[in-house]
Amino acid sequence: MLDEFLTQFYQVISFGSGEPFSAERFRVLFRPDALLLERTDAGYISKTADEHIQEFEMVVRDYPELFTEGFTERQTSLKWTEQNGVYLVHSGYEKHYVRGGEPVTEYGVNHFTILVDGGTPRIACAVWE
Repeated sequence: MLDEFLTQFYQVISFGSGEPFSAERFRVLFRPDALLLERTDAGYISKTADEHIQEFEMVVRDYPELFTEGFTERQTSLKWTEQNGVYLVHSGYEKHYVRGGEPVTEYGVNHFTILVDGGTPRIACAVWE
């Protein structure tokens, strides 16, 4: 179940050149009350899934040159524990896009708390760096 969920997460956040980002498919991966924390040089920025989607859609719209070859994230490593339907997940990833006309690859880690409610996994908290 967890492998399928994470595969879906990385498929949903990725899109090819000229394809739209699927905000609705991304949104349903999260609980409505999910907390997202993005690590920056200044500390952590807290946002909701909707705020993150709006921010990402704005970047796609306002900086199309970053997405001339699309945008992909793929999982490179995975560590997790589970107890009573609560998964603590550390998912290493690499992402690909274009900057200054040149392909860019960056690496990071998504730290997720995923809750299974009624058989459906949803992200309750996401921290990424």
